[in-house]
Amino acid sequence: MRRWNDRMLKIKMFISFSIVALFIVGITCIIFYYKNTSDVKNQTFSLSKIIAKQFSEMIDLYMQNIEELSLSISIDPAIQSNLFDFFKATNPIEKETIGYKLNPVLFNFSYPKSYVQSISIYTLDGHGYHYTKVVNHPRPSQVFTNEELRNFTDVLSGKPFLLKPSNEERTFGDQSEAIVSFIHKITKIPTQTIIGFVSIDIDINAFKMVLANKEANESNNAMHVLLVSDEGQVIFENWDQMTGLLHADFDTAVFKRTVPEGELQWNNKLYLYTYEKSAYTGWNTVILIPKDVILLKQKKVQDIVIIVGIITMLLIAAVSYLLSHQITLPLNNLMRKMSRVELGDFSQRMEYAGNNEIGRLSRMYNLMLDSMSRLIKEVYESKLAEKNAQLSALHAQINPHFLYNTLNIMKSISRLRGVEEVAEISESLASLFQYSMKNLHQPVSLLEEIDHINNYFKIQQHRFGNRVELQCDIPNDHLQASILKLTIQPLIENAVNHGLRRMKSGGCITIHTTKCNELLTITVTDNGEGMTDVKQAQLSKALDISNMHYHFTELTHGVGLINIHQRIQLFYGKQYGLSLFSKPGGGTKVTLVIPFLIVQQEEGGIA
Repeated sequence: MRRWNDRMLKIKMFISFSIVALFIVGITCIIFYYKNTSDVKNQTFSLSKIIAKQFSEMIDLYMQNIEELSLSISIDPAIQSNLFDFFKATNPIEKETIGYKLNPVLFNFSYPKSYVQSISIYTLDGHGYHYTKVVNHPRPSQVFTNEELRNFTDVLSGKPFLLKPSNEERTFGDQSEAIVSFIHKITKIPTQTIIGFVSIDIDINAFKMVLANKEANESNNAMHVLLVSDEGQVIFENWDQMTGLLHADFDTAVFKRTVPEGELQWNNKLYLYTYEKSAYTGWNTVILIPKDVILLKQKKVQDIVIIVGIITMLLIAAVSYLLSHQITLPLNNLMRKMSRVELGDFSQRMEYAGNNEIGRLSRMYNLMLDSMSRLIKEVYESKLAEKNAQLSALHAQINPHFLYNTLNIMKSISRLRGVEEVAEISESLASLFQYSMKNLHQPVSLLEEIDHINNYFKIQQHRFGNRVELQCDIPNDHLQASILKLTIQPLIENAVNHGLRRMKSGGCITIHTTKCNELLTITVTDNGEGMTDVKQAQLSKALDISNMHYHFTELTHGVGLINIHQRIQLFYGKQYGLSLFSKPGGGTKVTLVIPFLIVQQEEGGIA
């Protein structure tokens, strides 16, 4: 002990640090031998999970963007109009001409999207219009048959879109582009009846941009990133060896396991895998890392540990000082800049250029500030857009209110100058506008609807004189019944314009109400010219059938009745609505059945 105490301090430090370093290195190597494999695997699984989740989320964003594009195409007025023209076309030339009209429309939608390869519009009978960016392929990679389109109709009735990867079998090394078809239904506005489909072919090579990483390490370079369907089809593979293959010998049993990680054999090679299933697309993002790469990395780490241990015995003091200085200096600089950011100065950026943890932290800090600045700008622009929308809405209300006020001015001037007939018309028309400007979907009392009808009829009497009259047979206890606004007045208007317009005298319209079993029955009867049996049968069938495509293509009259019928059924239920009876020369009778509900004026609701 005495001889040890007499030795020089630098020798004691050297011997002490050497012994400690040798002990630590020895223990570390032993522990590392048994546990490092598990640790590296866990780290690999953790990293793979992050990559799988991020890649899956980015693919979901791509597909959400495509869904927005498909929705824009499906509701585009030009698409709707041309499809409507297609249904009316009677010969093939007219149908092909529609394709020339659709071509510039599809070009405008696909041009800003570099990853969109082609866009196709399909009608229900299998006719297709295609636009593709590939010059030497005038038709898209996938063209669907009538049977597939019928299947799309069934599937898309219950889900918003359908994804169809290309079924092209490719040999190893083939660089032909593989695609995924995003299929969305086109519904007729406003009936929501399916009238066709839009298919957007996506070049899946665009998915590689998500994986672009200039700082990829050895594991990342050897990593396989796959998009696999539940049936085992490899939709995308970052090495382009298996992309688009139907039979890639991928074991789909891994998707049924409770733990989304483990080892698997694929293409005669052992891999560590993790996967993330997308609830949006239904695809599985699989990350495969060769196990031999992990073992090689483990051996390199072991060698580094030994070398570092030897160097540590000689330079531990100097390294401690330099390391502490290198760590604390940028951290202190980062803390100063974060204090400035806390005060609201978002221009503070780190200029540390290293590739170590401090450098990564500095870049993450800079990215965080960029994201915060961008989000603040987006929120500001969103608020500004919201204010502009509110101003536009207020501006849109000026015209009807201006017209309503002008009619009141006309009424006042007419009465001052003794033109009472013009004043009455202006007053009635002003009341009509005031009633119509309120919420169309808010129920009103039957009394309010009758007052609105009286205002309308006053105007018509100035036109027809005593040729027509209106009779109301409504008990007082029915006047507070709840009814959708503008459901009776159009029936009166139909009776005037179609039933009584040719009568020279004696025209009569009767409104009658009855109540039975909590049902309110409103009958509008006229003694006009009536309608033919064929026309009555068409209208009755249209009221019974819910297929709106039939309604608007087969009928030239009665759209207003169908409109009222639909509003009643949407608000009260399918068991309510309109029915009619008519005969030539014997007038027309329209019956409206709704539940008997009382309007609560104090609460503005329905009892």
